Amino acid sequence: MLFNSFAFALFLPIVFILYWALFNRKNVDLRNLFVLIASYVFYGWWDWKFLLLIALTSFASWGTGLLIGRDEQSDRNKKTWLVVNLVLNLGILAVFKYYNFFVDSVVSMLAVMGVERAHTATLNIILPVGISFYTFQALSYSIDVYRKQVAPTRNWLQFFAFVSFFPQLVAGPIERAKNLLPQFSSIRSIDYRTMRSALLLMAWGFFKKIMIADRLAVFVEGTFDNGASGLPMLLGAVFFAFQLYLDFSAYSDIAIGTAKLFGFDLMTNFRRPYLSTSFSNFWKRWHISLSSWFMDYLYIPLGGNRKGQLRKYVNLLIVFAVSGLWHGASWNFVIWGVLNVLFMIALDPVIRKWESPALLSRAVKSVLIFSCYALSLVFFRAKGFDTAITCLTNLGFDNAAAMTTFGLNAVELKLTAWLLAGLMLIEVLVESFAVQKSAYEVIDASIQKIPFYVRWAIYIALVLSVLFFGQYGGGNEHSFIYFQF
Repeated sequence: MLFNSFAFALFLPIVFILYWALFNRKNVDLRNLFVLIASYVFYGWWDWKFLLLIALTSFASWGTGLLIGRDEQSDRNKKTWLVVNLVLNLGILAVFKYYNFFVDSVVSMLAVMGVERAHTATLNIILPVGISFYTFQALSYSIDVYRKQVAPTRNWLQFFAFVSFFPQLVAGPIERAKNLLPQFSSIRSIDYRTMRSALLLMAWGFFKKIMIADRLAVFVEGTFDNGASGLPMLLGAVFFAFQLYLDFSAYSDIAIGTAKLFGFDLMTNFRRPYLSTSFSNFWKRWHISLSSWFMDYLYIPLGGNRKGQLRKYVNLLIVFAVSGLWHGASWNFVIWGVLNVLFMIALDPVIRKWESPALLSRAVKSVLIFSCYALSLVFFRAKGFDTAITCLTNLGFDNAAAMTTFGLNAVELKLTAWLLAGLMLIEVLVESFAVQKSAYEVIDASIQKIPFYVRWAIYIALVLSVLFFGQYGGGNEHSFIYFQF
């Protein structure tokens, strides 16, 4: 079920009313059962058969968590149960997401070595939506229990609701058990101010997704999939960088806002990444829940930066290569990950040396980091290595006359550019004067200072704009990009 769908527009108010009117009163287990059922309906709307997978992941992680947490268990047995859970859940992920990729890669490698193609069997299966997200969320619980950072829960309803919580189920944020799981152990509450803030955050997310990201998607698809060259291809690469950011951060905003409507707090997933002043800083601002997951559960266990500079670089290469594979079963994603760690290793030491003049320094650094990241995203977006190389070689500043032949006419292109510029101006101002706050928090605080009737006129205009542009772009399916991961 998509957030920007008619089904969700019916689903959310029904669940909201039932939740607050009937289930979130005295019995926590009854409330969690309702949340679990609602979450399974939300996920099963796409394909009910894959509910068995999320149930299996939940049961395995909950059960092994209990076994790991038993005091009488030896450390060796606890480690064995952790490995069992890791193998089971990562095995499920590998079969559905990576089996065909690895088979094809081995066949290609053998062909390069001169070995005739052997008979191979591939699987004709659909990738379950959000499997990477909920698998990582469940695994973090098991690892944290093993590390004694969280206590194992005996309440299976509480844990199943934690893994499948519908606002963030299919595209994050990837929550940690110590943050979200305790919130399922007590009756929640909400007030008018929180509800208004939640709705505004959701509206902000829908605005970014429907008004800007979906419009950018039309041009990006036209340039990447139709052999654009020159300035159109360059603009397509830039637009895709913004499309990806706005599309994914919009989903996170809607997810966090939806959770707030039910009294739950989710972590921030983006913090103005395109205003970063170093590549390492960028990855602390971009997809924070995933970046911190890899930091805590892969980079640090590998040794982090504790074993010398060379080992640190090797660890970073491993983490970013795995992160690339997490995004998709393609060598293009691995290349994308490796490019970004190479940028970090090669350019961060140089960037740190230039500190003045301060304002110019920050601007140049941010532009440099964005430019490198946008170039790496060509591999992220292109369908195959050869296509990515073609797109990169087609970048240029000529062929400006063809700009309006890739899905957006001149007026639509200018409007999209102005909307994008306006949004980035807001981010620059927030970064400069209210760095601890998000853009929507600043907007919310500003709106509250204007007269009541003007404030509601803004609300109505925002909703009508989102509704009006809700079906923008012929042939655009309007799904969120990260659903495929």
